Amino acid sequence: MPPLATGGPLAGLRVLDTATFYAGPMISTLLADQGADVVKVEPPGGDDYRHQIGRMWTLLARNKRSIVLDLATDGGRDELLELVGAADVIVLNMPLATLAKRGLDHATLLVRNPALVIAQVTAFGMDGPEADRPGNGTVAEAYSGLTHMTGDPAGSPVLASVPVGDAVTGFAGAFAVLAACYRRLATGGGGVVIDVNPLEAMLHVAGTMLTAHSGDGQPPSRLGSQLLGSVVRNVFPTADDRWVAISLSSARHVADGAALVGHDGRSSELDDSVRAWTSRHTQDEVLAAFVQARLPIGPVQDAAEVVAHPHVVARGSVRRVQTAEAGPVWSPGPAPRVLGAEADLPWRTPDLDEHHADVRHDWLGRPAKEQLGRP
Repeated sequence: MPPLATGGPLAGLRVLDTATFYAGPMISTLLADQGADVVKVEPPGGDDYRHQIGRMWTLLARNKRSIVLDLATDGGRDELLELVGAADVIVLNMPLATLAKRGLDHATLLVRNPALVIAQVTAFGMDGPEADRPGNGTVAEAYSGLTHMTGDPAGSPVLASVPVGDAVTGFAGAFAVLAACYRRLATGGGGVVIDVNPLEAMLHVAGTMLTAHSGDGQPPSRLGSQLLGSVVRNVFPTADDRWVAISLSSARHVADGAALVGHDGRSSELDDSVRAWTSRHTQDEVLAAFVQARLPIGPVQDAAEVVAHPHVVARGSVRRVQTAEAGPVWSPGPAPRVLGAEADLPWRTPDLDEHHADVRHDWLGRPAKEQLGRP
């Protein structure tokens, strides 16, 4: 069986995904969405997320092939090294000490394949005083300052109810993989190790907090839904008990927004005038008026509203992924898109070890046979 995707800007790129949890596998998911041939290496019994109710598995396994290898055994190690020899990229998030113990350290991988791009995901980076500490995207949200800046000024810091840190790390890691692949292509350079971690990825999300901190006085703190430097940036209620998000930052936006809501600048802040105006109109009326004035606005939507929104539907921004565990599950579509070069994808998750023989044939040119790495 050939790779699952047909076409796409990354057609022909071979990626081994040995990572667990969210951030590491998300790197290879994004590559698979662009047509890369991604082989998900699962332990005996399957990845932990395959069996969880939260359906994260859909996000982390869509459009990938599955093989089972027990990397704690010599057979599993040997078969992985065989595949490393044919791969372009490998995504890892095992601790460095564990990789060394198993004979899968970076140096060994690069001896097997001198052109290999190694994406090593850790919690805090591969060096520094806390390099060995466990962590994840949620911890990184707090470490980076994002959690400190989120929530009501009079209340406690708030974590987002979605895994922001892990998703951002996935995008950062995919970008780094492609940067390394371009370097290899453009300069003929050899393999390289990419140091990917959610802390440094999330520092870019919290970047405005850092630039606003002058080093003296109190550092920036929570502003509710507002944003440093924006005149109006908040969520506003509408007359039909719904909400909209409005962000007015340029001089034109502020002037036209003030005129639209009848703000005279004397009796209240513009934010208060906007709130009073939206409260007198339905969500559809508010959206129509702001769109007509070409002012930035969007509805606050739940999942059901997102997947049914005409714009999302028209663009195919979310797709149904077929899974054996939960049936059809909604999932984001490819983003960003390379126009005219989109991959034709199966939009399904693999059965456990479904592609072991196929991968062995396609990558190694060998017939299927019993492998020491298989349980």
